[in-house]
Amino acid sequence: MTDNSSSRLDRLESLAETILTGLVETNKGLSQIREELAETNKGLAETRAIANSNAKSIQALSGEWQQDRKEWQQDREQWEKDRKEWEKDRKGIYQLLGRLSRSMSDFYEVQSDFYLRFDQIDERQARMTEILNSYLPPDNQKE
Repeated sequence: MTDNSSSRLDRLESLAETILTGLVETNKGLSQIREELAETNKGLAETRAIANSNAKSIQALSGEWQQDRKEWQQDREQWEKDRKEWEKDRKGIYQLLGRLSRSMSDFYEVQSDFYLRFDQIDERQARMTEILNSYLPPDNQKE
């Protein structure tokens, strides 16, 4: 039995040594995995930092874009106001020009009437002078 026990003991030692060698190798593999996991976590942290930086940049650009859009909208609204005011002023100018044209027409009509009456007065004065001259003796005969 000693032989049998000794052989069994040898097998157990061999098995224990194989298991121990496997555990050592597994432990080395786990250490290597831990190191790789640490590197992955470090890379993940760097990726998060980059993502956060990009998010901040996008947010800043978005804010600038929104501000630019608001300014553009305000400029457009101001342009619309200016255009409407210009159209209103233009309409007012045309109304004033129409009134000026009517006033000028009325003025020329009154001026024409004035000159016509002035001519009529000249004609009457000339006729009256003729009538008076026919009733009065000439200035030479008075003396």
